[in-house]
Amino acid sequence: MKILITGGSSGLGKSLVEELSKDKKNHVFFTYNLSEKSALTICKEHKNTSKIRCDFNDETQLNIFIKNLKKINLDVLINNYYSWPENPLLPGTFLNQHFHKIDEKIFIEEFQKNIIPTVKITQEVIKLFRIKKSGKILTTLTSFLESPTIGSSVYLSNKNYLKSLCDIWAIENKKYNITSHYFSPSFMITEYTSKMDDRLINQMINSKNEGGIMTVNHVSKKISNFLSEDTLIESNEIRL
Repeated sequence: MKILITGGSSGLGKSLVEELSKDKKNHVFFTYNLSEKSALTICKEHKNTSKIRCDFNDETQLNIFIKNLKKINLDVLINNYYSWPENPLLPGTFLNQHFHKIDEKIFIEEFQKNIIPTVKITQEVIKLFRIKKSGKILTTLTSFLESPTIGSSVYLSNKNYLKSLCDIWAIENKKYNITSHYFSPSFMITEYTSKMDDRLINQMINSKNEGGIMTVNHVSKKISNFLSEDTLIESNEIRL
């Protein structure tokens, strides 16, 4: 399979690239922006991977990237991209201010930054999948959609939007043998989340619907199994 993972040089994305590339029948393409060193290391250690540098918030770069997608002849798209500020407490991060304190511009800016690139990429991929009459779309959401935490309105509103799109992609493209699924990891310790305040981390670990910390390796293995088994499931959700 030819697989594209957006945001694949760190965190869960990196784990997905490494896990899916273990199957030598796969060729895994992944996008990155600033993590050049990590991207080079991945490609050095996994010969059936290819890195694609693109700043999704640069319209010119994004349009060139989308135009070149037809050259890859993808079988699977994994929408994993989400842009995080370096400081976990800045606007647009997972946990921020209470809803009533957030400037409305933040909602618009974060939607433009994080959702529009995924929308544009998926639109193009669906067009290509329709031509070949097959394809799989997987999208990373979050278990916090079921158990919202204080200060997560910007992040969760974006993820909820993607969840609705996932369902629509499945309905609109079923007759073309195109599937759309999503998976919703619970809180994971990554290079980014490790910078958060310990009190916030404990809040998420101890939230009533969380089963503790989920590892990126656990999630990536589940996704790899799902793709390799080619299992048909009635729900659009891949249970982790």
